[in-house]
Amino acid sequence: SASEAVIRVFGTKESRMNIVRAWSASVWRDVPFGAIQLALFELIKAYILNNPDIDFDSSTLTSEALIGAFAGGTGALLTNPFDIITTRIITQSTSSGDGDGDDDSEGDYTEPLGVIGMGKRVYEEGGPAAFMVGWQARVFYWAPAISIFLSC
Repeated sequence: SASEAVIRVFGTKESRMNIVRAWSASVWRDVPFGAIQLALFELIKAYILNNPDIDFDSSTLTSEALIGAFAGGTGALLTNPFDIITTRIITQSTSSGDGDGDDDSEGDYTEPLGVIGMGKRVYEEGGPAAFMVGWQARVFYWAPAISIFLSC
């Protein structure tokens, strides 16, 4: 029920601290994502408008949708590492020694990780490639969403 969910999320000091950790990771993901997509969208449109060699109307709905999709997809790709960190912070477990969100291993309480600590853990577990896991789903979700947002 909704009341049980509220108690679970806000009921303990630890759960409230996890909200803060997840929020700070989300800021590192969402602010650059918005900045990248808007900057690319406007830069591409300005480049097209100011280049006499390009005969392309960048103010039509279709062209704005295409430019928006490219800008949104690029922003999603570049901010995927922070999406990985945010997801891992939200799903981390403090009841086991591994902190991976699974409660099937035994262990004592572990201090939950913040943005830097989780970033280090992701790197230690999978190297640089671990930060790009799931990039396709993120890009193919955000490209059409930003396309619609920026063209309407």
